[in-house]
Amino acid sequence: MTSRDMDAPPLNEDELNEIYNWVDTIPLSRPKRHIGRDFADGVLMAEIVQHYIPRIVDIHNYSLAHSVQQKQYNWNTLNTKVFRKMGFQITQKDIDAVISVVPEAVERILKVVQVKISMFLDNKEQNQIHQQERPVEVQQNQNKGSNKQAPNNKSNEKDLIIQDQKETIEILELKIQKLEQLVKLKDSKIQQLMQKLQQAGIK
Repeated sequence: MTSRDMDAPPLNEDELNEIYNWVDTIPLSRPKRHIGRDFADGVLMAEIVQHYIPRIVDIHNYSLAHSVQQKQYNWNTLNTKVFRKMGFQITQKDIDAVISVVPEAVERILKVVQVKISMFLDNKEQNQIHQQERPVEVQQNQNKGSNKQAPNNKSNEKDLIIQDQKETIEILELKIQKLEQLVKLKDSKIQQLMQKLQQAGIK
């Protein structure tokens, strides 16, 4: 599957109700009161994906957020580390709309995520069925040639390790950006305080 940015489509009333009912079936860490505000920081979205595909979500990467910067960090992490593995990424416009609690913005993304989860699980199930249906002779021949295939297996393992490391680097870079933003914000506040003190004649 290849990742691509996609706009979340608008929903009709039936589709909205379907999404609300679907979300109600999933155990989440906090009660749902106002779906727009509840999902604005991305944490509950990560929990939904983890509920269905736990191996691709590290829930510790997402923390309850009130600041726009932290919410952006959570959604960017979801986009690069989770959604991309599912074969898609949402646009920055849709992320901004969810963070700003634009009406029905999160419902539209939930619909996309619901469809992509279903496709991801269907592909996984089909791969397992094909594996089980492979002729015994083919499996025996592969077992005989397992020594020859060992280097390829090692190569695949290395590729997976490299991919995980790249994703870890991306997460660290996002954290660094967040820290830099906080430092700049604090520096700005300090400068403002210094100016006020100077204007007041206090050295």
